[in-house]
Amino acid sequence: MIQVARIQKPEVLVQNAKNWTVEYLNAKAIYDNSNTPENKKTFQNIEKRYNHLEVKTSLKQMFKKKCAFCESHITHVDYGQIEHFKPKSKYPDLCFEWNNFLLSCSICNGKANKGDKFPLAQEGGPFINPVDENPEDFLKFEFDNTTKTFLIFPKNNRAVTTIKELGLNRDDLVEYRTIELFKIMNILDLILDKNQDEVLEEFVDMFTEKDQYYAFIKAIFKKIKNEN
Repeated sequence: MIQVARIQKPEVLVQNAKNWTVEYLNAKAIYDNSNTPENKKTFQNIEKRYNHLEVKTSLKQMFKKKCAFCESHITHVDYGQIEHFKPKSKYPDLCFEWNNFLLSCSICNGKANKGDKFPLAQEGGPFINPVDENPEDFLKFEFDNTTKTFLIFPKNNRAVTTIKELGLNRDDLVEYRTIELFKIMNILDLILDKNQDEVLEEFVDMFTEKDQYYAFIKAIFKKIKNEN
């Protein structure tokens, strides 16, 4: 997880979010009062408006086509999901709020992980928001010598909750993340063994926030810089 700057609100939300919200809340009130199939269909059709192509395109640009939480590339294997940081089921007035949108993979956003969870302070929350906060203030991205894998470690209680509930150290993710990062480590070892400072600098410059697991990559390079 890395900090991401929010880009300009998509025009479709500028033009429609306020009216959509009014219609959505009205439809929800009607459906809550009378949960007929017709009222349900109306409510759901209005709700789906947030999943507009223009919104999805903007989020892909903003997050460099990576999941806001696990930093895995999404779009070559999945459509990606518009994630409501504050779940629309609990905060319906934020259903069309641009500042509440993140891009997520279907696993991080699934019921087994984030889903519609939003723990409050007394529950160890809220989750770390990679747009409003710097994840480095809460999380450590390190190689664990015991498990021989790259893991995310917490710096405080909110970090503990975020890692656990979002599944940021889930087995399949850790396995793939470790394989990818070991490729970088192996090349770094070759460069460092030959004391090729110029090559090292060029290698470091190859990586940007577009790369998967950039939080770990930055941590690796920072550690090497401090040791040399």
